[in-house]
Amino acid sequence: MSMYVKIDRLEFVVTWKCNSACKHCLVGDKRTSKAALSPELAARIVRQVAGVYPLKSMMIFGGEPLLFPDVVCAVHGAAKDCGVPRRDIITNAGYPRSDVEFRKLARRLSESGVTNASVSVDAFHQEHIPVETIERNVQALLDAGIAVDWDPCWVISADHQNPWNKRTWEILEALAHLAVPAVTESDGNVVQPAGNALRWLREYLPPRTPAPDGACEDVPYAGRPDKVTSISVEPDASVSVCKDLTIGDAHEQNVVDILRDYDPYRIPEMAAILRGGVAGLREFAGSSGITPDPVGYYSICDECVDLRRKLAVTAPR
Repeated sequence: MSMYVKIDRLEFVVTWKCNSACKHCLVGDKRTSKAALSPELAARIVRQVAGVYPLKSMMIFGGEPLLFPDVVCAVHGAAKDCGVPRRDIITNAGYPRSDVEFRKLARRLSESGVTNASVSVDAFHQEHIPVETIERNVQALLDAGIAVDWDPCWVISADHQNPWNKRTWEILEALAHLAVPAVTESDGNVVQPAGNALRWLREYLPPRTPAPDGACEDVPYAGRPDKVTSISVEPDASVSVCKDLTIGDAHEQNVVDILRDYDPYRIPEMAAILRGGVAGLREFAGSSGITPDPVGYYSICDECVDLRRKLAVTAPR
């Protein structure tokens, strides 16, 4: 096996489609994509990976994964059969809207193996999904034996005083009677400068930096591409180890074989990042006549993705 891969977590982006169009959404225009994993392929991937790597957890998200319940249940059923102890889903809990239909789905999710549900509740989601619907559907999840936690998205930080955060705290207070752990200021995530936020929330975004510096391990929820502990399978079945860093196609190859052959040092731009951070990638791109965006970047991840895309365009075919 590859010395650069020690997987203990498997993630699936079931679909980019969603029943909402939130102003903070990272997916942006991709939410109109029709791509979605098939139940058969998704379950096969779980069995492939869990057969070799000691998985501790598995997560499904999107888009809104409950638009494709067959995929969700197939994945969790396979993970349960393979002994993966924690099996999560991130959902807005707003589909289906019918009380009867959602209760049926909640029971089906529980029976398939879902152990935990992180429910996105905040000022953004509740522009599209009534609080009363969330209250009813979350209770259905709890009644089905699924543990629930809240996953709000904050503007700047949870303690920042702005209208979006104020509304989010009001929503959480309205749902406080449910048997869900109370949210602290360290819970949830923060609006990122991408997707719809670039259009609707620009006044709250940080300034761009001409030449941000740092390495992969400096970024929250990220890590070095030569110490991979988690992979993500996208709706088109591409296998990623980081943002826009695809290493194979699960339609064409066993995922274990993809991981076995993975060597970031054989990928010139990845080798440059690993040896010199984003500054190393900047220097490597410059040797091919590629320069950073003159308006700058919000983060080292933004610069890394931009330079790698430009390098891909100029690479020999």
